Amino acid sequence: MDAFMGTVLPVAFNYPPRGWMFCNGQIIPIAQNSAMFALLGTMYGGDGQTTFGLPDLRGRTIVGSQAQGPGLSNVVQGEKGGTNNTTVIANGTVNITLTLANLPAHNHPATLALDALNATTRVTVGTGTNGGLPAVANNGGLTATAGGQSGAAIYLPAGTAPTSPVDLGGVTTTVTGSGTVTTGNTGTGTPLVAPVVTNATISNMQPYLGLNYIIAMEGIFPSRN
Repeated sequence: MDAFMGTVLPVAFNYPPRGWMFCNGQIIPIAQNSAMFALLGTMYGGDGQTTFGLPDLRGRTIVGSQAQGPGLSNVVQGEKGGTNNTTVIANGTVNITLTLANLPAHNHPATLALDALNATTRVTVGTGTNGGLPAVANNGGLTATAGGQSGAAIYLPAGTAPTSPVDLGGVTTTVTGSGTVTTGNTGTGTPLVAPVVTNATISNMQPYLGLNYIIAMEGIFPSRN
């Protein structure tokens, strides 16, 4: 059965049959293919005087034309469009948080305030016996009142504590309380906000299988009526 001239078919073999050609966008002379030129004109290329072009379906898919689908863009017959990849440019900002590992060695002034300190000191004291008088013994002969008209009172000085220097040893001091350290010139810090421009290439390819498209150069001329 002969096909209509201009019929396009996908085939799984790698050559065009007799009377067919690959749809590779070839430029064809009008003189030897006037019937095909009458059907295709210059929709697919050529100057329209001596040449015309065949559809170029290399690496392309077929989209219906002549009528705009609901919610879709209108496609004119012979129109080419689309790319394998799309470049997306993203603009924005990024906030960077610094950690201690990002900071170099540096100094800050500090003030120490001590509040309510209490100190307790324990001293072990050793005393000597030099330089003092012993206490008066309980002796009636020394302490009794003298008798007679001319008896004189006898006085003894009272016993006194030693007046020689003492040795101090075993001094221990314990300090208790609380303190506050105030660090100055720390600053509040300013978040680092950096502009970012990123270019990304996104593939538009759907899952595909490569086949050959062929077009009938001979056959039945399609009549309008």
